[in-house]
Formats: sequence, structure tokens, C-alpha cells
Amino acid sequence: ALRAEILLKLMWAMYKRGNKSVKPNVQTFTSVISAWAKSRDNKAGEKAEALIDKMINLYEKGDNDVRPNVLSFTSAIHAYARIGARDGAQRGEDLLKKMKSIGVKPNLQTYNVLISLWGNSQQLGAGKKAESILTKLEDEFLNGDKDMRPTVVSYTSCISAWAKSPDHGKAERASAVLGRMKEMHALGKIADRPNEFSYTAVINACATTYGDQDEKQDAFRIAYSTFKEMSESDDLSPNHVTYSTFFRAISKLMPNGEKKESMVSAAFRLCLRDGQCDSNSLFHMKNAATPELVADLLGCSDPSEAASLTVDALPHEWTRNINHAPRRNNIK
Repeated sequence: ALRAEILLKLMWAMYKRGNKSVKPNVQTFTSVISAWAKSRDNKAGEKAEALIDKMINLYEKGDNDVRPNVLSFTSAIHAYARIGARDGAQRGEDLLKKMKSIGVKPNLQTYNVLISLWGNSQQLGAGKKAESILTKLEDEFLNGDKDMRPTVVSYTSCISAWAKSPDHGKAERASAVLGRMKEMHALGKIADRPNEFSYTAVINACATTYGDQDEKQDAFRIAYSTFKEMSESDDLSPNHVTYSTFFRAISKLMPNGEKKESMVSAAFRLCLRDGQCDSNSLFHMKNAATPELVADLLGCSDPSEAASLTVDALPHEWTRNINHAPRRNNIK
């Protein structure tokens, strides 16, 4: 990215010295912005936004060749999303304002990146802000702009924004977004149906719920019903991230006792049946269960043996379906 920007400056200097054939245009600037967005440099967002500002300045002085387009702005917003800056959401919103100020219309990708930015911010109110962007996207689509049809990424990013937020009631709000997506798909308004990441994001919103026992009880009810619906679906099945997240929900939300032990046991047996026991699932199962139950579930002679058991020592049948490839919408 730095080399690309140096080359851009060199081209600009040559143009200023009279070489009209190397004059940078919107594609040239956007290529450099995209390079910063892909770089993961911790200053990538600021570098990309500085280039946008330069383009706007030149455009306002009469150079129409460098007027930023939707790709220019979306790439700059994406630069903040890639590095996960806590103030990235507000910086993205500022770029959106600049975008609209020169008459450039946001597209679906612009809104999807903004939703993701609010999720990464983990700020109070981030879920509500992400959902307001999703609602705007839905409204534009339903009002006739077919290019704005929300995708599974739009909805799942919004659910994840609720999951990562510190807001009370986030489990219900995340579940409601999933419900909206299912309804929109059932009515034929959107092409995408929820996937395993969508459902797992709702369970994650439950697993990260704070509050009194009533709120935790409500959150677990949502986690369980979401997990159950996914498990019984003909189209989806829980993956190792889902199981790991559900064990965290059990550990965090259920009071100790027979019901909790029964839930851990049933979920872990399903996890083994599906061949989805990875290191995280094993770790969070151990946290949710008593040492005696852990030993029983792992077939160990005593709790100390079970406590030291790693995923590498498990039968292949228990881990056979784990996909170690990079995942979209990774839930943490």
C-alpha cells in the first residue's frame, strides 16, 4: 500500500511537470485506497480517508477526473473495518456524510461494511445503530431499489453487532433480526435464507448477555430454541463454532444443578455424533460441566485424567467434520 501511494505521488508530480499522459484519475486513486484497505496497517483507515479528502478537494476545484465514486468511498470505509478500530464506525459514518455531500449514492456493500463497523465498535448502542442501517437498506429495497436487496451478510452482521454490544436485551433483539430475515425469505422478498453463522450469532448474543437472573433465563431460552431449531433443520446443522458458543451459553446462563448437567450432556453427545468437537467446544464443555460429568462424557477413569485430556487425544469420529478453513462471520 505504501509503495502504491508513493507511485501515485510520483505520477502526480510527473503530471504537474507537464506529462499529461500519467495524470492520476479516480481509478488510480481508488486502487491505492483499496491497497490500504487490504493492508491491515493500523493507519490504513486514516491513509484511505486522506486520499478521499484529496480527491474531494481536487474535484471541488474543478477536476472531474478524480471525483470519488461509490467504490472509492466503500473501499475507504472498508479500510477502517479491516483494522477493527474502535472509532472506525464513527469514521465510517463521517465518510458516508462526505459521500452524500458530493452526490455519490451508497450501495449495498457500503451499508454492509457500515453494519460490520458498528459491530466491531462494541460500543453501547452499536446494535441499535447497525439495525437502523439494516432497516434503511430494507426500506430502500422495498421502495423499489432492487440493487439494495439485503443479503445474509447484511442480517448476520447486524445480529453480530447486537452480540458484540454491551446493551441489555441484546439476545431478544438479535433473535428478532433473525426472525425478520426468515420472514423476508419466506415472503420471497430476499433470496438468502439464514445460514449457520446467522443462528450461531444469535446464540452468541445470548452467551454474552449480562444482567439479573431473569435476563439470563430469557437469554438461555432464546439460545436453546435457536440451537434446537438449527439442530432440527433439514438445511442446516450446528458446526463446531455453534457447539462451542452453546456450551458458553449453558455455562454463563444456567444455574448449577441437574438441569444444567443434563443440558451439557445432551449437547455434548450431539457434538460427538456430528463430529464437531474441536478444542474450543471441549474447553467450554469442561467449563460448563462438573468434573465428574466431564470424566463420564469423555470416558475417563477419573476427573484429573479428563481435565488434562486434549482434543488431539479424542477419537477421530468425534472431530471428523471440523472445517479448519477460514470462516466468514467468525463468532468469537
